[in-house]
Amino acid sequence: MHHDLLALLDAHLAELTALRHVLSAPRPVYPGERRAAAEETVRAADRYGRAAGALLEPAPV
Repeated sequence: MHHDLLALLDAHLAELTALRHVLSAPRPVYPGERRAAAEETVRAADRYGRAAGALLEPAPV
């Protein structure tokens, strides 16, 4: 489980880093682009939370 959780966290952090680049882009952006990226961070956090929660659930006996 430890390896799976670390891999999940690494993937989540990579996704958030990519979204951060969109949010902080020093370039003109189309209307709504930053809002869409911000909303995607919320969805990413939800996906991570669900996946991590599933990994942390006790195994059925």
